[in-house]
Amino acid sequence: MNIFIMRHGQAVPEASTDALRPLTDQGKSEVCLMAEWLSAQVPTFDCVLVSPYLRTSQTWQQLAKYIPGAVIENCRELTPDADADIAASLLLAYADVSSNNNVLVISHMPMVGLLVESLCPAIMAPIFVTSGIAKVSFGQGHGGIFEWLTGPHNIQSHY
Repeated sequence: MNIFIMRHGQAVPEASTDALRPLTDQGKSEVCLMAEWLSAQVPTFDCVLVSPYLRTSQTWQQLAKYIPGAVIENCRELTPDADADIAASLLLAYADVSSNNNVLVISHMPMVGLLVESLCPAIMAPIFVTSGIAKVSFGQGHGGIFEWLTGPHNIQSHY
């Protein structure tokens, strides 16, 4: 199983509540750039888990133009102040009860970094840029393996 952990695109700095901060135009563009790059590696997501905040929902809306998802769920366990170990347990439970091959998680800092750390105990929590994506893979008999972390600044240099 592969878990792709994505930080939402760039959002406006303020709104009436943190949960209602929308993506900026640049944030939408960066998400589309990352989605186009990722679509060459991942044809579809078997499961997409998204924080219920507006900016993460909008990130999925942009990404879904490039890569479809079979099952999409809003998860309160992925909000910025949620417990990363609980979120990691949720992801591992999905792996145990289904044959999901590619799972996408769209969340926030610090959750995305802490989630990588929780899934891959040998790794310290990495810092994600906005629209950044990390890949963690799982195989038979071993824990999570941190494969890579990249962002729009790396992708743009390849296009």
